[in-house]
Amino acid sequence: MNIPTDPIVWLKIAGAVSTAIGSILLAWRVKSILQWVIYCLVAHEQSISQLRNIASNRPQDEVIVEGVTKHLLDVESKLGLVLLVLGFLLLGIGMLCQAATYFLGSQ
Repeated sequence: MNIPTDPIVWLKIAGAVSTAIGSILLAWRVKSILQWVIYCLVAHEQSISQLRNIASNRPQDEVIVEGVTKHLLDVESKLGLVLLVLGFLLLGIGMLCQAATYFLGSQ
């Protein structure tokens, strides 16, 4: 296996790896955010259904869910934000590395 010695090749490799890792991080974050949105919607619908039962003098057969947004904000404010920013940062670094190879390669 030959290890490249040309800095342009290393920039292309770094750009491709950064872009790939950034894309994976962003895809993972989007999946996680959509999953939490689904959880919130299900809890919301369940609570509305139970409130409708109470208003119609029918028995409440499930719990009314409270505090879902607090949990969502807790999850999203910690590691989630760091991973989101890191994903965009790696995408940007990857694109800049790829662009730099065009300028360095023409010399």
